[in-house]
Amino acid sequence: MPSPAPAPPRPATIPRARLVAAVTIAGLVLSALFCLVEPGLVQLADNRILDGLARHRVRQSTHAQPGLADPSGRPDQVVIVDIDEESLAAAGQWPWPRYLTGGIVRRIAEALPAAVGVDILFSEPDRTSIATIRKAFQRDFGLDITIAGVPRGMEDNDAYFGSVLAKAEAVGAVMHLFDLITPDPENLPRPVRVTGETTAINPAEATGILCNAGPIQAGLAGSGFINVEKDEDGSIRRVPLLHRFQGQYYPSLALALFLHARSLRELRVETDALGPVLVAGATRIPVDGEARMRLRFDGGARAHRFVPAADLLRDAQAPALFAGRIVILGSSAARLNDLHHTPVSANYPGTEVHAVALDNLLDGNHHRDPAHPAAYRFIPAALVTMLAGLLFLRAGPLRAGGATLLAALAFPAVGSALYLWRGIALPMSAPVLAALAQGALLSLALYARERRMAFVRLRQLNHARQMTLESMTAVAESRDEISGAHIKRTQHYVRALAEALRDIGRGGGKETYPQLTEDYIDLLFHSAPLHDVGKVAVPDSVLFKPGKLTDEEYAVIRQHVRHGRNIIANAAQGMEDDAFLHLAAEIAWSHHEKWDGTGYMEGLAGEAIPLSGRLMAVADVYDALICARQYKPAFPHAKVREIILQGRGSHFDPAVVDAFLLAEEEFKRIATAYRDPEPGHEPDPDPPGGEVQAGDPRQ
Repeated sequence: MPSPAPAPPRPATIPRARLVAAVTIAGLVLSALFCLVEPGLVQLADNRILDGLARHRVRQSTHAQPGLADPSGRPDQVVIVDIDEESLAAAGQWPWPRYLTGGIVRRIAEALPAAVGVDILFSEPDRTSIATIRKAFQRDFGLDITIAGVPRGMEDNDAYFGSVLAKAEAVGAVMHLFDLITPDPENLPRPVRVTGETTAINPAEATGILCNAGPIQAGLAGSGFINVEKDEDGSIRRVPLLHRFQGQYYPSLALALFLHARSLRELRVETDALGPVLVAGATRIPVDGEARMRLRFDGGARAHRFVPAADLLRDAQAPALFAGRIVILGSSAARLNDLHHTPVSANYPGTEVHAVALDNLLDGNHHRDPAHPAAYRFIPAALVTMLAGLLFLRAGPLRAGGATLLAALAFPAVGSALYLWRGIALPMSAPVLAALAQGALLSLALYARERRMAFVRLRQLNHARQMTLESMTAVAESRDEISGAHIKRTQHYVRALAEALRDIGRGGGKETYPQLTEDYIDLLFHSAPLHDVGKVAVPDSVLFKPGKLTDEEYAVIRQHVRHGRNIIANAAQGMEDDAFLHLAAEIAWSHHEKWDGTGYMEGLAGEAIPLSGRLMAVADVYDALICARQYKPAFPHAKVREIILQGRGSHFDPAVVDAFLLAEEEFKRIATAYRDPEPGHEPDPDPPGGEVQAGDPRQ
């Protein structure tokens, strides 16, 4: 009798609280990674939120002040004289002779503006200048040419332009370089003095500088760099106000114009609760740690007053427009490649970027980024992550996820209100991203835990089913002399037959027995031991009778197939779709049917007999004949083979007999591996016939 299988070791299942705690810690590590170490994704999401708020402000401002020349509704503090497409067409190919540009600056200066800025870099000498032409002829041809009638001071266009700039007290443009080292220019721009808590800022350090041609640079009252900085997505949201070069601080063009207009020469650095502040006179300018100012856009592209340069060349513009205002000479022409992407427009003129920065400096209504943005990202994200873990412990995943997301959305809601009200650009996306990520992690972890628990329950159910099988088999064995090895042999015989029959069916390139899948064969293997469970209802006097059975006894023992089916059917009650017991009942009921229809209980013939019964018929007869019984000796394999071949087409399915021949060596191996020798019943090479044949119901 087979001993019951030991209970399988119960797979460890992590307690829910420990699992949630582990996932919460993982979420905190993930939040730290994205907020402190690699903030690019979070910064990108923050930028999208703030860009949307900036566009909302622009729309609100435009709708609130309809019909104004300036859509923002603010007074014109900055006017842009624009070298646009129309001006280029009117004055000819760029660059223009410097006397044309000088004429524009002279006309602006005559209107008494607050300051004049030139957002154009003139780093090369003017080749149309008479002095430049004379030098070229002298250098290249050895000729000293003279041009008569030239007014004094007009021979050198750069010198003339420099003199115009000097009279206008204009502030010009320089370019800082960060990947090249350049020699010091002839006239190095004047730095700005910075005092106070200078360690609070760390401006970018330039390695070189590109200035205007000597006479032009000499005529400038001040200079400012025109470098702009773009975020990783290519958009301009901040402008640097200070750079360092050779240990000195240099202002941007917008800051240089602001200081010049206010007659200021010094900046002081202070700090407040949100970070560093540049103090210029009575004006406080919040910046970040790199001395950059966040831009506040009050309108879309060309929201400022733009005056075509061609109008000044034709004297078609009233000078009063420039009086008392800061005027910037620049260009919006597409061919000069100074258009940029900003939150409010994809084609924003670079000159207008400086104008926006100057507006922000003049009106003092600043937007700002708080210092230590990584902490502002991580702390809310960490709080939301821990809240998610707590809620998942106390509520279901759906309710906990919804509550966590609502709590996370409170941060961008408050942040948006603070941005629109006070211009403070707090990071807002981190808690929302943390809620989504933590909800996903916790849901996946809990799902994996439930799957694990389901697997544990399935293992336990399978073990219980196996115990049921072995218990029922043990009951059958207690009423029979058949040993536990018989169970093993018939299991393996049936599987060997099924695999051989499947291989034969595939021989012609077509699946003759498509039902013989791996799962089906596995079910056959586990169902086979119950084929004779009905013998528990057969009286001992019949079951253990050593001689030939009478007709009445024969009729009694035949009932074991009915009893077997009923026992298995009763065991299967209350079990949904238990293919294992269904197949076991099918085998128990049909394994004594014969191919020619002379078997029992229903006298089925041919393929009307279930395939499982046809396979079991050969396996059961082979084992009954190859082993000794109380009513018969053991037959040798050759004799059993002969009996099975004689039954081909009458007792057995011919195809199953063919499978038996194909698996014959495997049958021998199984019989040897699981043999159950009984003293006094060694295989007889020529056993007596007549009393026991292949159809004996006691098999």
